[in-house]
Amino acid sequence: VAVAIGAGGVLAGAMAEALGGAGARVAVLDLNGEAADERAESIRKHAGVDTLGVAVDATSEEDLRRALGQILSLWGRVDVLLNAPGINSGTPFFDITEEEWDRILSVNLKSMFLASQIFGQEMVERGEGGSVINISSASSGPPLSKVFTYSITKAGVNNMTQFLAREWAPHSVRVNAVAPGFF
Repeated sequence: VAVAIGAGGVLAGAMAEALGGAGARVAVLDLNGEAADERAESIRKHAGVDTLGVAVDATSEEDLRRALGQILSLWGRVDVLLNAPGINSGTPFFDITEEEWDRILSVNLKSMFLASQIFGQEMVERGEGGSVINISSASSGPPLSKVFTYSITKAGVNNMTQFLAREWAPHSVRVNAVAPGFF
């Protein structure tokens, strides 16, 4: 059972399609409920696996816990978390508002933290292992573009990934990050 957060979008959507193609039942979670349902239907149609589309604000612990409850009641477990919510902005540094800063940090970093706590705890406590795949970025290190706040959040994703990988290794829960570049 794979939970794909942000899979109404292009990158996470393609990854969710691949998970379904590999035989996973896929829960597509996205802020845009219509996009989540459409992606879930596409996976069901092309891969022939059970899917679920769920409208979720990934920055809301309550929404993520509600989604976990739906997934557990339907399939009884979570094996994979594709942690891929994200927003971006090319606002020049001196023009970044506090509101923009807070929003990008909330979506790109806080949501991954919350999802890792909620879905990761289910994997750790179930005791059968699992996998967390965090989506980072090639711009998480060197400044490859003019996306200041985004890049800072992705550096945080890398750090969180390393900490969780160390902490959850004894529970056979793998935590890795994928850092794509421009596409």
